[in-house]
Amino acid sequence: MSFKDEPKNPRLSIHNKYKRRLNSLALAVDDFLQHADMKLDPALAGRINKRAQIETVVAKCRELAVLLPDPADAINTPPVRADFLEILQESDGDTAKILADADAFMKSLTPEEWEQMRGEYSKGD
Repeated sequence: MSFKDEPKNPRLSIHNKYKRRLNSLALAVDDFLQHADMKLDPALAGRINKRAQIETVVAKCRELAVLLPDPADAINTPPVRADFLEILQESDGDTAKILADADAFMKSLTPEEWEQMRGEYSKGD
């Protein structure tokens, strides 16, 4: 979309907005049905008020869900890097090392250096 008031291609813009909202609706209906199933399960939710009304709403949502795209296909996210877990594992312990280094640095400061740091920090305000 451009910075102008009108999109460059209004038809494409309308189509893309429709697809985004359709995918969003598919995810929302799927989420609703999962939670509705939990609510209708007496072992999880206990006694249910207005059960007939809830079952009617759930039945209509199931009819709608058939018309919507598959929720697994509706998730539009960038692909996950295959080496992401490896990157996380390699960085494990970095935070502890950074905190230990910072603690050692702070303990090595003289009272004059602390005062100088406070003065520099106060100038920034």
